[in-house]
Amino acid sequence: MRGSSAPARMAWAGTAAVGLILLCLGLGQKFYFASVTNAFARDRLGNTLILVGAALGLAASGWSRYRGDALWVTVMVAVPAVVIGGLNLVVGDSLLPHSAALAAVPLGVAGVIGGIVARTDRIRS
Repeated sequence: MRGSSAPARMAWAGTAAVGLILLCLGLGQKFYFASVTNAFARDRLGNTLILVGAALGLAASGWSRYRGDALWVTVMVAVPAVVIGGLNLVVGDSLLPHSAALAAVPLGVAGVIGGIVARTDRIRS
């Protein structure tokens, strides 16, 4: 599915969107203030969802580059995976990944929209 056909664009956009959704669901599992009885299980599920979402986001950014999208689309799709996934690995027990998601997720959504509507001219070099 190389190129700018409609099925290829929708498959790419679906992969990138599922990655963003999994990142947000993982952050939701790790966000609680009060004492909960299953905190360990919630953290483990949240970390797994964030890891899978980051892997899908990085795969979508690589696919974006392969499709010939503009560099800004590729970078903006990769930003949430790198920022949220990286911060979760380094300081996962704090609210830093959650606060970074406030800026990173809208950038990812803009990258997905840009990848859908922007022209994909392959740069031959």
